Amino acid sequence: MGTALSFSRPPRGVGAVADDPGDVDEVPRMPRRRRWWLLAIAVVLAAVAAYGNDALITSQDHRVDVLVLAREVSWGQPIRDTDLAVAKEVPGQPVASIPAGDRIRIVGQFARSTLPAGTVLAPGQLDPRPIPGPGERLLGLLVKPGHLPARGLAPGDLVQVSPVKSDPGTGSGQLPDSSAGPFRARVVGVGQPDSGGAVTVDVVIGVDASPAAVSAAGGQVVVVQLGPGA
Repeated sequence: MGTALSFSRPPRGVGAVADDPGDVDEVPRMPRRRRWWLLAIAVVLAAVAAYGNDALITSQDHRVDVLVLAREVSWGQPIRDTDLAVAKEVPGQPVASIPAGDRIRIVGQFARSTLPAGTVLAPGQLDPRPIPGPGERLLGLLVKPGHLPARGLAPGDLVQVSPVKSDPGTGSGQLPDSSAGPFRARVVGVGQPDSGGAVTVDVVIGVDASPAAVSAAGGQVVVVQLGPGA
């Protein structure tokens, strides 16, 4: 008997290769739809929110620019442009301030007291007149140790100057000197102590105190610091 030949298609197994590409089952792919419009809406909403927050903050910020001191300025010293800085302040504060727009007008004016750094400038703290002003005199007094407060004196301090009669035999001072009575003055500056510990105190006096001050400048004096309203 002859051998029977089978022409049937072999079963599909592992490693079997399809002769006909059409035999491979293909899964249909759904096209991806890029939703760019959603991204665009998100960007627009974020921009609107940011603009709204900025507008809200701006509408609630009623602060104004005012002048402050960037460094300390001593009494009687002129205000320089480098001494000034700008800060924000809420209007309507109990203490008046100087707007930043008045910067040019403020430069060159003189401090009426020692103003520390960070001070918000107010009109009453400055004077357009130089030191000494009209009707005033600038005088230097040599003050020995023990004849002024131990804490020292600072520009702007109000003091009373009392002349001292010197005893030629002992070199000691005796109060008071009948030839010149005490007078009031405003301290402008204090020099460095000399070898004997004495310091030169620059003071501003009125014209009416000039005779007594000139007499006191030639001898010894005792300087007493006065408090507010003295």
